[in-house]
Amino acid sequence: MNAVASLNVHPSKITWRAGVDVLCFGGTKNGLPVGEAVIFFDKALAVDFAYRLKQAGQLAWKMRFISAPWLGLLNNDVWLRNARYANPMAQLMAKRVEGIEGVKVMFKPQGNAVFAVLPPAVAQALRNQFIGSGGCRLICAWDTLPETVEQFASEVRALCAAH
Repeated sequence: MNAVASLNVHPSKITWRAGVDVLCFGGTKNGLPVGEAVIFFDKALAVDFAYRLKQAGQLAWKMRFISAPWLGLLNNDVWLRNARYANPMAQLMAKRVEGIEGVKVMFKPQGNAVFAVLPPAVAQALRNQFIGSGGCRLICAWDTLPETVEQFASEVRALCAAH
């Protein structure tokens, strides 16, 4: 979703036309409470998929309750509107944290993710407040508010100054 929005291309260009056989289309990063859609462009690969899901305990009994919200997401390109909102929030996040001493944005954001190197003590302090381990992947979603980005950057700035 975010790649389509960032590249401003038709989804087919970066999926089946690019040689993708299977696509996992995540709903939770785009506003759904649960669920992912697995799309098989190569139908031969889907032959045992339902069986394997059921055997792994991944086939929900009331699948219609997980599937129904997808209609709202897919109709009227809501998924694309959400992605077009999340991507600029990642740009804002990168802009706000890259000027903080001790913080290095590793790559220019190309979607809704910011990859950053933080001082170890700062990363640990943030882990204590939020969940995560290892490097820092800062993700902006369909509902990320500019105020949230500003607050996060302010907290990183304060933690960096204290360490």
